[in-house]
Amino acid sequence: MRLWDPGAQPERTALAWSRTTLSLIVAGLFCVRFAPTAPSAALAAAAVCGAVSLQLRRTQKQHRRRTTAPPAVDPASIALATAVTVLLGLTGLLLALA
Repeated sequence: MRLWDPGAQPERTALAWSRTTLSLIVAGLFCVRFAPTAPSAALAAAAVCGAVSLQLRRTQKQHRRRTTAPPAVDPASIALATAVTVLLGLTGLLLALA
């Protein structure tokens, strides 16, 4: 007999989003710390701010929906995560070229 837990998959998805945003924050902070130029430090700082706002957004949604249906990933969170990843990529290019 196979038991199915309807709460396991949404919980794993939420944890994966949390790990992703925390790793973006840490990577951005490293880039800010070791950036040789002001533009690359500014891009990394913008990426950190975006990742923090993404984490706060996800946390607020989880607390609001704790008693209702499992949270779905909204398009704004996906766009914000994509923008933060692109900013960190540009920061990495600036760091490599410097």
